[in-house]
Amino acid sequence: MQMQCRIGRRAFLKTVGLGGGTAFASLEAHALLAEGPVHVVRRGDTLTNIGRRYDVTVKDLQLWNGLTSDLILIDQKLYLKPVSRPLPLEQITRPKLNAGKWKHIIAHHSATPSGNAKIFDAFHRNKGMENGLAYHFVIGNGINSGDGALEVGDRWHKQLSGGHVSSNAYNANSIGICLVGNFQRNKPTRKQAEVFIELTDYLMNRMLRGRPKFMVHRDLEQTLCPGRHFPTQRMHDLFG
Repeated sequence: MQMQCRIGRRAFLKTVGLGGGTAFASLEAHALLAEGPVHVVRRGDTLTNIGRRYDVTVKDLQLWNGLTSDLILIDQKLYLKPVSRPLPLEQITRPKLNAGKWKHIIAHHSATPSGNAKIFDAFHRNKGMENGLAYHFVIGNGINSGDGALEVGDRWHKQLSGGHVSSNAYNANSIGICLVGNFQRNKPTRKQAEVFIELTDYLMNRMLRGRPKFMVHRDLEQTLCPGRHFPTQRMHDLFG
């Protein structure tokens, strides 16, 4: 198995065709996919009194905003409804987040027609990677896992450095997201693209407060990854 990667919103004026001739509307840069009310934290606010004000639970506020504790900051924006497409938020927010560690989010394709986290984990262990699966997240394409199915790897659960690029420095501070497929030949499926945007937005703008820089693998190294059919420019329009 060859791995070329180590291993009130306004809609954008343009749409991106992704898989099966379908298209989805991108959102304007840095706008969250989830529409709805936002509360800006003021002096004296707590999650408990905010929850009472809007009739939502503290647990839901934490999940929807990527919070792993009750700590909130003045002028912080809190979203008062869930993300628009279900993500396994309990798995994403389960680890004790090492927020200062993560400086980049890097997109990859698997460069294979199929696969899932378990298959890639075995492949990477066979290549001598002690911690197995090189990525933090894998998004399936409907073969070996569901179309758009998000798998959360041990490197995220344990807040471990990745193994998805050649640079040890970037592995140490970059979150790796792999979409299953060879995007030199095919486009990501619509569901893959939607989940990728949702996940990246959640990590960047909710959990990590816009700190990470978005990149695709070839922004960093001489590689085809994530392939010519990955909507690289549109993702940079969204995430910078």
